[in-house]
Amino acid sequence: MAELVVRLPYRNKTREYALTALKMTFPIWGLIAPIGVGVLAVLIGSSFLQNPHSPFVGETISQFFALLNTLLVAFLSGLIATNWLSNDAIVFDSSGLQLPSNLFGQKKGLPWDNISSIELAYESAKDWRHKELVVTDKRKKRVCLPLEYLAPDQVEQITLALDMWAKNVAISESVQTLKHSVYGDTLPALSFTDMWQEELGRRFCPTAFIPLEPGRTIRNGAVKVLRHLALGGLSAVYLCQLENRSLVVLKEAVVSDDTTDSAAKMARSMLEREANMLLKLDHQAIVKVLDHFVDNNRDYLMLEYINGQDLRQLVNQNGPQSEGIVVDWALQMTAILKYLHEQDPPVIHRDFTPDNLVLRSDGSIILIDFGTANEFIGTATGTFVGKHAFIAPEQFRGKAVTQSDIYALGCTLYFLLTGEEPEALSTSNPNTQRDHLSEELCGLIETCTQLEAKDRFQSVGQLVPILRQLAAVFPMIK
Repeated sequence: MAELVVRLPYRNKTREYALTALKMTFPIWGLIAPIGVGVLAVLIGSSFLQNPHSPFVGETISQFFALLNTLLVAFLSGLIATNWLSNDAIVFDSSGLQLPSNLFGQKKGLPWDNISSIELAYESAKDWRHKELVVTDKRKKRVCLPLEYLAPDQVEQITLALDMWAKNVAISESVQTLKHSVYGDTLPALSFTDMWQEELGRRFCPTAFIPLEPGRTIRNGAVKVLRHLALGGLSAVYLCQLENRSLVVLKEAVVSDDTTDSAAKMARSMLEREANMLLKLDHQAIVKVLDHFVDNNRDYLMLEYINGQDLRQLVNQNGPQSEGIVVDWALQMTAILKYLHEQDPPVIHRDFTPDNLVLRSDGSIILIDFGTANEFIGTATGTFVGKHAFIAPEQFRGKAVTQSDIYALGCTLYFLLTGEEPEALSTSNPNTQRDHLSEELCGLIETCTQLEAKDRFQSVGQLVPILRQLAAVFPMIK
């Protein structure tokens, strides 16, 4: 379970000019130069075959390799610089504020406790785009963020983030009313405020049992509850701190009092069996399950704490993603599922959704949760728990197979491309919601989401060559 995060793409003029220059010169460093080197290599090779002992040919080969090395460095540097300049953001979360990196790649992170004030510069300017957000830390160092590089909905997200997390920061009245300066008297019909409250409702919904309160300790004082991450039904997720002060996520499951003894025993047995299996998993893109224990008749799974933005948050805040980005993420997702499905016996995830996939700051995807607690609650109560729009028909019938995860993967890709929930128990094709998408990518998603498991890809390995071909077609600059 990832905490709420606001991530806003941000590029100032200096970065924009540098990125434009790289894009304009791409034909030179990205195409013409490599092609020219290739032609030169053919000519030198031909000369060498005709006269291998010529000193002229030997000297030319040495010069060629020196040139090749220079061009290779320039080509890789250009790709790395383009990707880096294209992807930067202002990030708000419960821990603080991370500002965009400078041209030397240095990022500035400011915990909320280290920020003394946030105010507007050029407050008298009529147009909000001419104003700057000024963040001052407790050492009186100031960082200025020109608002001209932000869209109106992004400004609204900033004001919401400050309302939620900057409780002890002196925020000027002009910042608090900034949203009204942007929209005037005509706020949009569906604003990001609505999106934010929907997000809070998704994660902090009413609960049918009494959860552990913040500050409570369990396991003989070894685990301290810091705050709730999600509540619902007969389960909860907490952010906790261990005795060594490291952070962990604790998933709690409770058997209802009216559950029969035999059902409760079966549910606990299944949870213990699956927990022991999850403890053995070791993959860099899968959250580590650290422990399983029972305390006060409640079952707990302890997981590694991952701070980041889940893909549902990202799409809700930034809209549908480009095909190039989605294909890159899809390749990472298939690697995760391939590892799980190749275990003995295969691990069926059962909850492979955008909510459980987090984008880390380095652009990598990590899977942060498993469907184990859902299976536990479902068995104990005789009800189905899960995100219906992403669940394959056979999983509804209680017969999940590895192809059920492939169905969920297809639904997840559909959501990333369209920003819309897939229709439950149906075949999905993003072209019905968004024009001009690749037929190959849409066809892959349609095959993944066939209603019958036998009509889908039979293994995630079958998706990999198709996704690699698509990755080669889409431009490197996303």
